[in-house]
Amino acid sequence: MGDFSYINARVKVMKARLLAQSRVEELLQAADLDALIQALTDTPYNLELAEALSRFSGARAVDEALSQNFYHITRRILSFADGPSRRQIEVVLLRYDLQNIRAIVRGRHTGRTEDEILTTVYPGGVLSEVRLRELLQQPDLRAIADTLVTWMHPLGRALREGVDAAQRSGSLLDIELALDGAYARFGLRVSDGEGDGDATFRRFLSSDITATNVKTALKLRRIRELSREERQRFFIPGGAVSLERFLTLADPQSSLAEAGALRLFGAELKGTEQLSEMERAIDRAALRWAAQLYLGDPLAIDVVIGYLTRKAAEVSNLRVIAHAKLLGLPADLAREELVSV
Repeated sequence: MGDFSYINARVKVMKARLLAQSRVEELLQAADLDALIQALTDTPYNLELAEALSRFSGARAVDEALSQNFYHITRRILSFADGPSRRQIEVVLLRYDLQNIRAIVRGRHTGRTEDEILTTVYPGGVLSEVRLRELLQQPDLRAIADTLVTWMHPLGRALREGVDAAQRSGSLLDIELALDGAYARFGLRVSDGEGDGDATFRRFLSSDITATNVKTALKLRRIRELSREERQRFFIPGGAVSLERFLTLADPQSSLAEAGALRLFGAELKGTEQLSEMERAIDRAALRWAAQLYLGDPLAIDVVIGYLTRKAAEVSNLRVIAHAKLLGLPADLAREELVSV
């Protein structure tokens, strides 16, 4: 047990339970939230939805069901693996912890309630819903970081360092970049520990670092007072973008045509002053690239990464649809927010 030929055979069975695009469109056309919930009882989310409806109602129940379903899926995949394959999968799943910690930090910073923040996270890594709730009960960001350190979470010390830096600078960017760097370093340590390792796993890490560096550089363009040396400390080695190119992209005096010349995940970026739109374009291209890995090497981690990407996109889309129904938004408006992989 534990090799990717076995793991991927099991994951391919799970992939068959993803909703067809036509089914998602049917859910999008549901008359209202009650009709959507009724329709979801005839999907693979039925068991978690029944449990959630015993404790909650409306969109809250849908959020709970989707979160629990995704967490159960990730635990099941981990149960198929051991040794090097399990360690690689754990790194991929740690990305969900990274996203959830970011969501908690941003939510706390903007004064959102615990329930509001919970609608923006879904457990998939080390942090279960119970642990995410425990983090949300902490009085401040430093206490959240200390709790993660106590749990010996791979991102705990980075969050603590980022919180300290953010208190000095007044910018959440220090926290986000500290977390990004810690995730990359953790993944590279796992990769280095596997000797020759797996080519797809290393390519996944390199691609993730490349996307992170480009997005970081775009963020740094907004901070004009930073010196070249200060910008350099945010660079993460291990990706396809060199330090020199990173510093050029991060320089607010440079032309964004440099970014427009980049090809990430097979997609060309457009040099535009809308930096946030460029960041979203990178995220969309990265998701499509990761989803296509499902069709890759059947004896490597490709299939797991591809399936998890598609599953996470499905969960995200169902959340968008549920909250659109709650707010009475038209289907066409909700469709614009759906993730396409």
